[in-house]
Amino acid sequence: MTEIYLIKKVGSNEKVYHVSNLNNLNWSIDTPVTPMPLPEDTHEENILVKMEGNTAKIDLSWTLTEGSFFGTLSSSDVFTPEAGGDITALAQIVKFKEFVPKSIGDAYAIKIVGDGGSIDDGTISNLSFSVSGGSPIVWNVNLAFYIGKVVAMLESDIPPAPTSVTLVGSTGSSGNGSTANGVITYTVVAYDGYGTEPTAGSASEVSGHKIKYQKTLNAANTTDDLNTWITPSNASSSLTGTITGLTHGEYTVKIAQLNGFSSDAGTEYYRKGATTTSTTVVVG
Repeated sequence: MTEIYLIKKVGSNEKVYHVSNLNNLNWSIDTPVTPMPLPEDTHEENILVKMEGNTAKIDLSWTLTEGSFFGTLSSSDVFTPEAGGDITALAQIVKFKEFVPKSIGDAYAIKIVGDGGSIDDGTISNLSFSVSGGSPIVWNVNLAFYIGKVVAMLESDIPPAPTSVTLVGSTGSSGNGSTANGVITYTVVAYDGYGTEPTAGSASEVSGHKIKYQKTLNAANTTDDLNTWITPSNASSSLTGTITGLTHGEYTVKIAQLNGFSSDAGTEYYRKGATTTSTTVVVG
């Protein structure tokens, strides 16, 4: 059975609405293209100019009924309604006033559970409720949802990419990839292109970095079971460090700077860093 959930991400917590009585779900992607037909030539010679990226959108509609549709969703996709029992359609509309975006950094996801299910991150661009005179007790909901990463802060507040990153790989005692003891040592040079250096202690001051890495090539020049990004749980306040426990192969490391805004709005550190520095290093 397919179930649909609208999830509001609040820091490490989530608020969930279970979409029941579905009317319609439409997933669409817009690919802007400008045609430049050539004079005295056939349609096959038309030049299609694509200068913009794609935009994906979900349009979702459902009918409100009395019930318990606000709650939480477990890691195994088990929905638990809030305490208090069923509430009316009008009471749900009132609760949606707290559920909809209030901050520019509020992030959401639409999760479809079931065969071929998926989850799309993004934010609500429009949410409307309507009722007609012919059916004055039937409330219909229409939701417009854009897929993407929410960036909450102004560009001047977002820590830019580091100026440079130096990586050095070294092998462990065996050197044959049989044990996970390789090391990558990295040194980060913080972004130095500020017109005016951020004031020490301010929210704009770079306070450290966040890393993620993936193995891109095995020792035997194969790429089986690779290319999975690993993000260490700690966000270092230093601009140097090591990644340990690596087997023989080639790795890509990405590093983003952190500042006082980096924990806001549930956005990814790497997005908040505008761009990241990517370097490949061989361990072993």
